[in-house]
Amino acid sequence: MVLREIRRRLAEDPLLKVGVVAMTLALTFAGVVALIVFLEDPQWAVAAKPSNESTPRPQARSDSDTGQWAESDISSTGSSPEPGSGYGNAGSGISPDQTRQALPLDEDNYPLPTDKQLRSTHRLRHYHLPPGAIMSLTIRPIGLENVPVLNSYTTRALDQGVIHLPETSLPWSDTPERNVYLAGHRLGWPGTGSHLVFYRLNQLDGGEKITLRDRQGRRYDYRVIENFTVGPMESWVTGRVRGRDLLTLQTCTPIPTFYKRLIVRAERI
Repeated sequence: MVLREIRRRLAEDPLLKVGVVAMTLALTFAGVVALIVFLEDPQWAVAAKPSNESTPRPQARSDSDTGQWAESDISSTGSSPEPGSGYGNAGSGISPDQTRQALPLDEDNYPLPTDKQLRSTHRLRHYHLPPGAIMSLTIRPIGLENVPVLNSYTTRALDQGVIHLPETSLPWSDTPERNVYLAGHRLGWPGTGSHLVFYRLNQLDGGEKITLRDRQGRRYDYRVIENFTVGPMESWVTGRVRGRDLLTLQTCTPIPTFYKRLIVRAERI
């Protein structure tokens, strides 16, 4: 009876019939659009689900009232001032993408050192700067003199000494705070400039002097204040800390698994 009444009214009222047809077409079009969106970007459904994973939070290694700062890009020569950066990610100063980036270096497939090679790490090792080095690193307590520092992520650069992460501070960066971030191999390949360069880095636990020199011979002296370990994804350690002028050294640990990163922090003196 209901269907018969609807048909009778549609036959008597042409406008009502047109409205019903238009509504049917609109609903059909909306369904097609929704299907296309779902097929092109199925991840919207996943993003809508609540996640049980917690966002990693950097653990402050300095004063309790200091926050981590995000590091702005700088030129490879450090000749232009580095713009100041504000807080990000709810005051942590790190972006969500930054927390997911792996720290550089990987010690897979490098041979373990021989006894003779280990003994060499207890003598002063003097290095010569290649043309591409932006500065040198000296840590006499662990036998390092004039280690080349190259402003690059490449394996070729790392083979010559240690690398400076290009997006982090330089000692001469024109900013209220700095974090000069250097990384080197714990093992490295025999015959290269990076072989065992940071093998004894774990022995720096406080008070040791570290010196950086630029190509013009200007000195930048630091004093070790702490060491600690982090996971390979905890890139918050590359960021600046409010009011601090820091140097951070990184290598892989422990031997032989190398599943973490050893961090040595020093402060400008």
